[in-house]
Amino acid sequence: MLEMTLLNFKESITDPKFDNWDSLLINLIDLYNTHTVNNDIRDIVLRLLERRKDLGNAAKLLDHLIGELGLYPYLQEKKLDFKDRIRHTLFSAPELVDKTFHIKQAEVFHKLMSGKSVALSAPTSFGKSLIIEAIIADYKFDNIVIVVPTIALIDELKKKLHKYNDHYKIVTQSNQKVTDRNLFIYTQERVIESNNLEKVDFFVIDEFYKLAPTSTDDYRCDRLNLAFHKLHNQCKHFYMLGPNIEGISEGIEKTLSCNLVKYDHFKTVSTNEYYYEIKSTGSDNKKDEERDIHLSSILDSIGAKQQTVIFCKSPKRANNLINKIINLGIIPKSEKNSDLSHWLKEVYHQDWNLALGIEHGIACHHAKLPRSLGSLIVEMFNSSKINILVCTSTLIEGVNTNARNIIIYDDCLTRNEKLDTFTFNNISGRSGRMFEHYVGNVYILGDKPQEALPFVDIPIVSQSDNASPSMLLQISEELDDAGKRKISRYTNQTTLPIELLNKHQGIPPERLLEFAEVFVDKCGKWHRLMNWTEAYPKKNQLNHLCVLMMEYFKVTTMGSGCIRSTKQLNSRIRDVMGNVSDKDMILEEYNYRKSEDSKYTIDDAVQVIFEFKRNLIGYNLPKIIFAINDIQKLIFERFSYTPGDYSSFAVHLESFFELPALSYLEEYGIPFHISRKIINDIKLNEQDDLDDVIRKIKEKISTIRRNESISSFEHEILKNAIKFM
Repeated sequence: MLEMTLLNFKESITDPKFDNWDSLLINLIDLYNTHTVNNDIRDIVLRLLERRKDLGNAAKLLDHLIGELGLYPYLQEKKLDFKDRIRHTLFSAPELVDKTFHIKQAEVFHKLMSGKSVALSAPTSFGKSLIIEAIIADYKFDNIVIVVPTIALIDELKKKLHKYNDHYKIVTQSNQKVTDRNLFIYTQERVIESNNLEKVDFFVIDEFYKLAPTSTDDYRCDRLNLAFHKLHNQCKHFYMLGPNIEGISEGIEKTLSCNLVKYDHFKTVSTNEYYYEIKSTGSDNKKDEERDIHLSSILDSIGAKQQTVIFCKSPKRANNLINKIINLGIIPKSEKNSDLSHWLKEVYHQDWNLALGIEHGIACHHAKLPRSLGSLIVEMFNSSKINILVCTSTLIEGVNTNARNIIIYDDCLTRNEKLDTFTFNNISGRSGRMFEHYVGNVYILGDKPQEALPFVDIPIVSQSDNASPSMLLQISEELDDAGKRKISRYTNQTTLPIELLNKHQGIPPERLLEFAEVFVDKCGKWHRLMNWTEAYPKKNQLNHLCVLMMEYFKVTTMGSGCIRSTKQLNSRIRDVMGNVSDKDMILEEYNYRKSEDSKYTIDDAVQVIFEFKRNLIGYNLPKIIFAINDIQKLIFERFSYTPGDYSSFAVHLESFFELPALSYLEEYGIPFHISRKIINDIKLNEQDDLDDVIRKIKEKISTIRRNESISSFEHEILKNAIKFM
């Protein structure tokens, strides 16, 4: 009976001819007064907000329910009665935020401000990040650290919190200078690397469920645990937030003196879920025939103007889906994105499908894209210049968009592992947005998962079986006897000191140790090839270094297999050393692979080069080279050989043999292709840190355009980036 009543409410709300709003709302209030189905009542109220303009005088009854349910942000301030005006005042966030809390946000905020630590489990639409902003705007703390899982989230938060620049220096690089009051927005890696976190008053861990490992070699989990440990040793006051979980492993709340707060059903937007059965079994190709029929029907019903995110399990599938959507012919070409499309064709390749998709208001977003381009695409989607965004989990897990619709094209993750309930909730929760779409739509091509939500372990606290040797080595002095036995292989050997193993956290200690043991046997044979100190090694020296990285550090398993041989690794590194353009590297990769595989496309080649430059050159290879450098120095000196020094080479490689400042600009939304053009205009040099770079760009922005060193489109990108510097 109750289910039928609730269904009738929903059907009436969606009926464009329905007009008996007084009766509906009175009945809804009567049902609310039973205090048995508040979550269902809240869902119906959110749906009613979409029809507010049709309610007439009945809108007062709706506002009454909004107030009773604690959804205070949705109250219309100019029409409030005395009781709701009091509520609106009491639940206002700090003045500079200029927003009102809903009742559960206010509870969490006041817990935190009273000195309690909180781990919050709540749906995506809850508004967890507003609490972070309110804490900043209260100005109670001098030094706040916010740990986010990706650099894309650094970019998003930096823009959102830029208005607090007068009170805090926003620090996003671990080598930036600090002041008396700082807002550090770091990834876990930067927390570990940073030497400027001397005094922390409060810290935040976003997406805290990532503290629990998902596999035996989840090195990002290791680094997040180590970042948490470093911060918690300085400051016991924290806020951890994430989407719905079942709980935290036993004993952790007590150990950390924190409260797990679960508001898993308190949503601020409503969701319609639609399921489309996939009857085919076997390969993706067969299933995709069904998926594509459903996708065409859904997009046809949605139309070209609604903001829609489509989830795929891999970058390759996301790229392919752009072509499929274009070929459906549902979404016509538009001139509004022609500047970006032309620029992408000029810089990368004229047949790149992203450049073609942009012309139709379709784009993709995944971890292989250059950071500046990924940031620009999200901005264009949120401003409706792009209407369809095909993405992988890297966008879903944290970055906010204004999507009304989510289409889950793949109901599985990489390696065909089915979506679990947790991941499904995280994806589907991205539909709808407060004050933009009160009701979102989720279209699932496949089955809804039924597994239970996870318990989150924090292994660096619990020292459970989930704690890896790499993690335990970092806290060896704090371990119990069982923990010490787990790392005895490393603590009882004399080849490498524990300090060296810990210094290169992120590289498995067993890999470092195995390499060092081989090195001891071969140091005499290898010395001639390894005693170099230049930033530009000779051909045979670089080749030997590539051999070591391939044989002992498993480079072929990194970057989705974008490197397949020592010869290829050597050649690609030389391209970077020679400043070969992305366009030429893409063309070289395409021509080589096309001769082997007739189905190989320009899109494939683009992704391989992006993956190589971002994953290997920009991150993994320099870290491996620094580790090899330390090991060769230690062992050569142990046996009275003159060591080499590869630190200069590693530093130059990490910055693509460009000025380090250009990497900073990439994170601020300025592509390498543009920043290279303005080096001379703004007089960048090797010693400039991020603060120097920002100052020089702001001083010279008008001069750059007058000198016509860049196009008007590129100058517009520069101007937009400067707004948040």
